[in-house]
Amino acid sequence: MGEERPDRAPSTQVGTPRSRVPPGTPLGEKLSTSVGIIAAMVLAVLVNLLVARHYKRWDWTQGGLYTLSDATVSTLRALEEPIRVYVLLSEADPLTLSVRHLLDAYRAETTRIQVEVTDPDRRPAEFLAVQQRYGVVAGKTEDGRIVTDAAIIVARGDRPHFLTASDLVEVEDEDDLQARPRLEQALTGAIRSVLRSERPMVCFTTGHGEKSIEAGGAGGLAALKDRLNKNNYEVVELGGGRGDHDHDEEAGAAPKEPAPEVDLGRCRVLVLAEPSQPVPPRDVARYRAFIEKGGSALLALGPVPDESDQRYVDLGLSGLLAVAGVALRSDFVFELDPKLRSTQGFGETFSPVVKPHPITEGLIKAADQGLGPVLTVASSLAPTPSGPVAPAPLLVTSDSAFGMVDFFGWARNPSEPQPRDGDHPGPLTVAYAAELPKPAGSSAAHGPRVVVVSSPSALYGANWQSPELRGTAVFVESALSWLAASPPMLDIPDKPAVTAGLRLSEDSLAGIFRYIIVYMPLAAALLGLAVHLSRRGSERRPGDKGGPGDKGGPGSPAGRESPGGTEREGAS
Repeated sequence: MGEERPDRAPSTQVGTPRSRVPPGTPLGEKLSTSVGIIAAMVLAVLVNLLVARHYKRWDWTQGGLYTLSDATVSTLRALEEPIRVYVLLSEADPLTLSVRHLLDAYRAETTRIQVEVTDPDRRPAEFLAVQQRYGVVAGKTEDGRIVTDAAIIVARGDRPHFLTASDLVEVEDEDDLQARPRLEQALTGAIRSVLRSERPMVCFTTGHGEKSIEAGGAGGLAALKDRLNKNNYEVVELGGGRGDHDHDEEAGAAPKEPAPEVDLGRCRVLVLAEPSQPVPPRDVARYRAFIEKGGSALLALGPVPDESDQRYVDLGLSGLLAVAGVALRSDFVFELDPKLRSTQGFGETFSPVVKPHPITEGLIKAADQGLGPVLTVASSLAPTPSGPVAPAPLLVTSDSAFGMVDFFGWARNPSEPQPRDGDHPGPLTVAYAAELPKPAGSSAAHGPRVVVVSSPSALYGANWQSPELRGTAVFVESALSWLAASPPMLDIPDKPAVTAGLRLSEDSLAGIFRYIIVYMPLAAALLGLAVHLSRRGSERRPGDKGGPGDKGGPGSPAGRESPGGTEREGAS
C-alpha cells in the first residue's frame, strides 16, 4: 500500500516577527490636503460667479430658433420697468417648451422680464386669478383640457397685450403641415406695444381712386395696415368721398360706405397711396396746410395711364409735391443694368441703389445679406429749384437706367427698350425725403417731414408676404417710423418653416403595418438563424474529421484518457 501523505505540510517557521503598525499621517500632508480642498471650493465658487456674470447660451436648432435678433436685443436692453409675461399653455401643448426656451433667452438679456408659467390644468387657482384680472376667456374640451383665447399675456402694469396660438405659429401649407415659428416676432412686438403710451394715427386718403386699406392680396394695402396695427399705430381712412375701389370689389357687389370723417389734425402721418384720379384743388390745399402746420406725409405716386392709353393722367399734385421740393416727371423708368434689373420683363422691375439717410440705415447695414428694396413700375423724380429745402435722395437707379417719355408709342410694339432723344438719362431718383423748418411757435422736436416714392408698388402686400421683397417692406416701415418720429418698426427675420406633423394615408398605414408585422419580425428571424449557423460552425474543431469509425482518434472519447486513470493503474 502507498503511504499516506498529510493534507498540509507543517510549518517550519519559528518565531515569526510581529508586523509593525505604520506610523500616523504627517501633519504637513494633512495641511496640504486641507488647503487643496479649500482651494477647490473657492475655485468652484469663483467659476459660478464668473458664469453668472457672463451668461452664455448656444443655439443648435435649425435656423436659430432661439437666437435673438438685434431688434429684440435692443428692445430688451432699453427696458426701464418690469414687464410680466404670463404663459397660459398646458404642459402637453407643443408650444410650451419652445416658449420657455425663448423666454430664457429674453431673460439672459435683461432682468426686467418676469415670467409666470400658469398651467390651466394643473394650477387652476393661479389661472383663475389671471383670468379675472385680464378677462381671459376659457373653456373645456371633450377630454377635459382647459383652452383659452390667449396663449400668452404680456403686461406692463395694468396694460396687457394678448397673444393667441395663431400669433405664435404661422401655418404655411396645410397639406404638407409646414409651419413657420413666429414666437420672437409676437413676443417682442407685444413688449413694444405695452411700452408705448400713445398710438400715433396714420391716415390714408380716399376719394381719388386710392386702394382701400382693407384690400388684401399681393397688390392690396391690408398687409401694411396689419403691420402698422401690430406696431401700435392707429390706422384710419380719411373721409371725403368714395375712391375707385371697383378693382377690390366683386362685380355686382353693393358699394362700400364712405369712410367716416376724421379730423386731419389728429393724424400723425398722412398717406396718399396710389391715387388714380385727379385730386381736387380743395383736397390738395387741405393736405398742404396739414404739412405746413407740422404734419408729416408719405406720398406714393406713379405713372397712371388715362382711359385711352395715350398719355398719363395729371393727378394735380404738383402743388403738394412742391412743399417737399420735388416734381414728378411724366416718364417710365427702365433699368438696363443686369445686376439691378429683374430677369423677367424689360427692366420695369428693379432694385434701386440705397443712399445714406436715417431711413435707410438698416438697409445699408444689411446690404451684404442681399436685403434691398425692389420696385415695379416707377416714374422719375426731380428736385425743384424753388423748393423750401433741398430734398435728400433715398433710392436711385444706375447710370444705365433712363426714363422713357414716349412710353405709349413704345408700348404699341414693345421691344428691348433703348434711350432716345428727349428721354431722361440715369441715374434717376425714385424716392426723396425732406424735412421742412419748424412752423412758428412749434414745440416739436423737428419740422414737418415728407417722403415721396414714385412707385406705389412699395406699399403692396407682396412686400410683407414674400421673403424676396422684404427689403421693400423694411424701407416703407423705416420711412413711416421716421415720419412719425417713432422708434423703428420691429423687423425680425422669419425663421425657416418646419414640418409640424405627419399626415398618413391609407396606403401609408398599410405599408407601416407590413413593415412592423411582417418585414421586421422576418428580418429578425433571418438574422437569428444566421447567427445560430455561424456559432455551430465555429464549435467544430480542426481535428474533427467526423465519421463513426474514427473511435481511436485523438479527438474521440476513447483516445482521451484522464491522468487520474493512468495514475491509478500505475499505483495498483
